[in-house]
Amino acid sequence: MIALFTAFSLHSHVDTAVRATLSDGQILMGEVRTKMLRLVTGSGLLEVPLADVGEVVPAKRGELATEAREVDVWLKNGSELRGTWAEPELAMAIAVGGANIGVNLPMNELTRFQLQGAARWPSGPVYRMRTTWGDDFLVDPAKTRVQLENQLGSFAPLLTECRSVAPINDPEGDWRIELETGTVLVGHLKEDRVTLALPMGPKEVTVPLKNFVSLRLESWTPVPMAPPPMPVERMDRAAR
Repeated sequence: MIALFTAFSLHSHVDTAVRATLSDGQILMGEVRTKMLRLVTGSGLLEVPLADVGEVVPAKRGELATEAREVDVWLKNGSELRGTWAEPELAMAIAVGGANIGVNLPMNELTRFQLQGAARWPSGPVYRMRTTWGDDFLVDPAKTRVQLENQLGSFAPLLTECRSVAPINDPEGDWRIELETGTVLVGHLKEDRVTLALPMGPKEVTVPLKNFVSLRLESWTPVPMAPPPMPVERMDRAAR
């Protein structure tokens, strides 16, 4: 499922404006001063620039969500990354009593975390990667190669050269790559994992073939998420 985060209005001069909702009913409107979110995922430690994040919500309980503090990070292009925080808190400042008060936001008590800024949806067909961990993200085809070997030799086409890339059956077995030129290559991947560049968020994600679900060229259609449980009020901060 592709989600579209709900933006809210809040002036920000230095830091990034956010709305944080905690499990006890508290709602914090202010600025987050942490510039990089560090997420422990099946692919390892990922560093996600805060400027690329649209929303953070607790991961839905079920087969794909195994830990209490597991979260879904939605990027502004609709990509979804799932994992747990490498650090349990985010530094945030809220305006109270004529001053900016620093607080540490406990991520294990978070029910919703929204950042200001418009969504940046791509246009036209895109390569979309899905994993058994619950990740569902866009791939940068101009920087991602698929390295395939067979009896004819070794080939490493960019995704921009490909019409389709997919395993024939088992991802750890043979793959079929069809190029825009009409060439069709069949063979096994050179490594037991694929490394994909991302246009937003972490620079790249490495996925073991055993955790591969799909890599497809398709349309990327946003599906709106539910609105916040309470109306968002505009807060105009005085110029510093």
